[in-house]
Amino acid sequence: MVAIEEIKSSLNSNSNLTQKIKDNFLELILLFHEKFPEIALDNLDNRVKTLKIENLSKYVSGEVSKYDPVTNILSLNEERLGKDVDAKHILMYEILSMITAKDNYTGFNFNHQFEALNIGYTEILTNYLVGNETEEFVHSDEIIATNLISISIGNEILLKAFFNNDYMILTKSLIDAGIEL
Repeated sequence: MVAIEEIKSSLNSNSNLTQKIKDNFLELILLFHEKFPEIALDNLDNRVKTLKIENLSKYVSGEVSKYDPVTNILSLNEERLGKDVDAKHILMYEILSMITAKDNYTGFNFNHQFEALNIGYTEILTNYLVGNETEEFVHSDEIIATNLISISIGNEILLKAFFNNDYMILTKSLIDAGIEL
């Protein structure tokens, strides 16, 4: 497993990121590592070396942020960050996406089969790690559905499936719980 010092070095080597972004990322990565020390950060270490950040136009997309695991580009709507959304929350959400990025998907969202569940679980983890300073949750329906599924199959299964990109264990657990796909 990669050490935090290696991630810090990788972040610092990335000339695409400002020092402020590097500092913010490191603070959130340290917080994540404190809460989940058993989760390997090798993938994150590789991604922060070449991560690029682009401005997400409010005219092109209504989203606040979007991480593309194929291009390793994080798009942010800078106009909305800190105004009507919690920037810390958004950055942690996207760091979780980078930690779990594999090929062209994140978490257990293989072929968009579990997209809403992946969004809900990422939000739940983000809220656990940093909370949300805004009054509304952007993905409240996904959070509610994910909580209900978590009750049925257990959080341990979701956690394992999410951080290991294992949609098959998730599928099996849902079937075993009698949840139709």
